[in-house]
Order: sequence, then structure tokens, then C-alpha cells
Amino acid sequence: MALASRQSQTAFALVDEVAAAVGPWGVDAVVVDGEINAAVCGLGLRGRMLVLGVPLWSVLSPQERVALLGHELGHFVNGDTRHGLVVGSAHRSLALWHHFFAPALRGSDNWLHMLINLAVIPFRLLVGALLAVFDLLAVRATQRGEYLADSVAARAGSTEAAVGLMDRLLVADSVEVNLRREINARRIGAPAGRAASKSGEGLWDELAARVAEIPAYEHERRRRVGDSVVADADRELRIAAELAESSARVAREVIRDAEY
Repeated sequence: MALASRQSQTAFALVDEVAAAVGPWGVDAVVVDGEINAAVCGLGLRGRMLVLGVPLWSVLSPQERVALLGHELGHFVNGDTRHGLVVGSAHRSLALWHHFFAPALRGSDNWLHMLINLAVIPFRLLVGALLAVFDLLAVRATQRGEYLADSVAARAGSTEAAVGLMDRLLVADSVEVNLRREINARRIGAPAGRAASKSGEGLWDELAARVAEIPAYEHERRRRVGDSVVADADRELRIAAELAESSARVAREVIRDAEY
């Protein structure tokens, strides 16, 4: 759903303010959807579009929202080609075709649907292979683009806000679980939440309240990458004692051999 600038003047003003703070690149259109994500992409030959997922936006603090806008606009500021007209459009086209060739689940018991599902398998595999090659070739640019965008996010909203944004993104799967739980409760009319109903009223407030209840230790657990080792204060003291003599010797050598 595209936002109209006349009805969303404050939102557009915030985007423009962040754009002015981080660089000259603003956006020509803002679209909101139901994804737990945000993105930017080209719009036509010279335009730029910002896509904001309402579920993600609703669970962020005001300053974290500024950091999110800074991160997304940072892709334009840093010249991230993945979001440009040529490369970005090519990737979105491949992703769209891959989705288009997905097997149809409804009516799968019908022989005609089964035949169509079998017929599109080679095309889906081909497009999937092209997507995999595309992502493999762009992996370095992807990493660089995200790192630079994170830097812009910290500059726009503060380091604390950027870290808070990353924490929210780390628990994105928990956000999705809570969103699905609330949606199901509203569909069947079960009182699973404080505002359980079939209408959309209060959905995002309820989601934000649920996400705010995620314990701190869960955020800490998500910050660890793979089998990361947790620092231990007692062990650090023992290591410092073991390295004391060698450290002192290196200190003396550095002072002795210094050329300035």
C-alpha cells in the first residue's frame, strides 16, 4: 500500500529529514506492507522507493525507527548496486519468477493441477539456480553494503538506536510467531490477547506489547554467533596473570625500540 504524501505529511517529513542528515538521496514513494522487514529499491529510471513493513515498524522505538530509515537510505548513499535499476531489477525479477513457478497447493488433488506442478519444476529449478549464482556473485557486495548501511544507521539515529534495531531484527522470528498467534486468535475469536477480535484494530499495539515482553536473556542468546565462547571474568584474571611477565617484556622492548 503506497502512502499518499498529503495524508502522510509527517511520515514523509521524517524520511526527508533523515535523508538530509545522511546524504542527498531521498525517496519518491513510500510503501507499507505486512512483512517484518524494510527495503529500498529503484522506481522507474531515476526514482527511489522505500518499503516499510508495519510489523517491524510497530515494534521499534521512535529512535530505532530513525536508525531503520538511516540504514535503508544508506544503501543509496553508499551506492549499493543491489538496490539500483539494473542489478536490483534483475534480482527482483528472478525472485518473482521463482515465486511464480512455485507449486500450487490449492487443488493439488486435481490431476490437471498435479500435471501443471510437475511441468513447472524444471523452470523453477532453473530460476532457483540463477538466483543462487546471482547471490553468490553478490555476496561480497551484500556484506559491504550492509556494513556501510549499519554505519549510516548509527549516524542517523545514534549508536544505541542502531544496536536496538539490530536486537529487534535478531528476534524477527519471535516477532513473526507472536504476529501469527495474534492473527489466529482474531480469526477464530479466541481471547488470546488483550484485543483479540477479527478486526485489525489494536493489532500492532498488541504485537509491540508482546515483543516488549521478550526476556533480555533471549536477546543475549541471539547475539551469540554459532558456538561462540562466553567471556569469563575469573578466567580473564588468570590469563592476565599468566601473560603478565611476557606483557611486561614486550612493553620494555616497545619502549626500547621506539623510533619516536
